[in-house]
Amino acid sequence: MSLSLPFEAVACPTGMLYDGNGCSPPYEYSMDDWIREKNDYLDSLGPKERAPTYSLTPEEVENLKKLQAEKDARDARIAQEVAKGIWFFASSATPEGKLCTASFAKMTSQDNGKSGGIVSIMGFQQPKPDAWLIFYGTGLPQPKKVKKIKISLQQDDEPAQTVQVFNYKYQARAGAIAFSVPGLTAALDGMRDKQSFKLSIDGNIALALQWADAAPVIEQLRQCAK
Repeated sequence: MSLSLPFEAVACPTGMLYDGNGCSPPYEYSMDDWIREKNDYLDSLGPKERAPTYSLTPEEVENLKKLQAEKDARDARIAQEVAKGIWFFASSATPEGKLCTASFAKMTSQDNGKSGGIVSIMGFQQPKPDAWLIFYGTGLPQPKKVKKIKISLQQDDEPAQTVQVFNYKYQARAGAIAFSVPGLTAALDGMRDKQSFKLSIDGNIALALQWADAAPVIEQLRQCAK
């Protein structure tokens, strides 16, 4: 994937807005619903806090058990999906044009989510040039405020690039790394059906992710970008 690196040091990547926690596109997009559904599983990868204890009636205990069983079943289904790898595509109409997004998620709880994460390819329909490649993972730094850090990105067997990137916390569950790309069409020219990414900080791998079966999503993004 062709990336525009390095880029100017500003509060957020060009075209994104600071929302008080991290960086985001200027408009909502429907991938939020999918991410929201997965947040319980992302929570399960992090440290656990003891819940406060208080007395419950027998009826409340049974109802709590039922709700917990339903949640456990849902989380198990989600865990299976993201362990195999799953794609999601969305497009949203905005005053600045159509916003196109494709995301791939693959992770397990075996190593606290470091082997895997979520990667999003996001950008506006032509001719608006704003587009981004964003990685989300529990192994990425989670600063309180947006900052720039040095990170090494290796794609497939290509030489690694050490660049400065935007880093911020994502919904208190994961860290996010955002790269600016020179337009959605340019990003698509570098996408392949099967592709691997490795993000390293100071020589230590912070996120390793490989997607597959991207061809249908690439075509959806290409049609969306027109």
